Amino acid sequence: MSGRIGRWLLWIGGGATIVYMSWNLVFSDHGYLVYRHEAEQLQQLKSDVATLKAEREQLAKEVLRLRNDPDALEELVHRELGYVHPDEYMVIMPGDRKQEKKP
Repeated sequence: MSGRIGRWLLWIGGGATIVYMSWNLVFSDHGYLVYRHEAEQLQQLKSDVATLKAEREQLAKEVLRLRNDPDALEELVHRELGYVHPDEYMVIMPGDRKQEKKP
């Protein structure tokens, strides 16, 4: 009878160990769910890096264009700073009144 109890305790202890290890494999701080979440974050960050690299390349092309082409620089000054030549007129159009009324 003592042998039977010992065997049952061994089986129960082994089963409890397997359940505990399985639980930790899925739900612990380094488990499967955390791994999946970190894998999704990694994919999102890779996508962000690709977008930023493309934007950086576009800005580098713009810088080279502005350095080498005086007409491009003049266009930028006109567009961004609102400069006009002495023979030009600047017409300022009023904004949309619906947007001005909103707080």
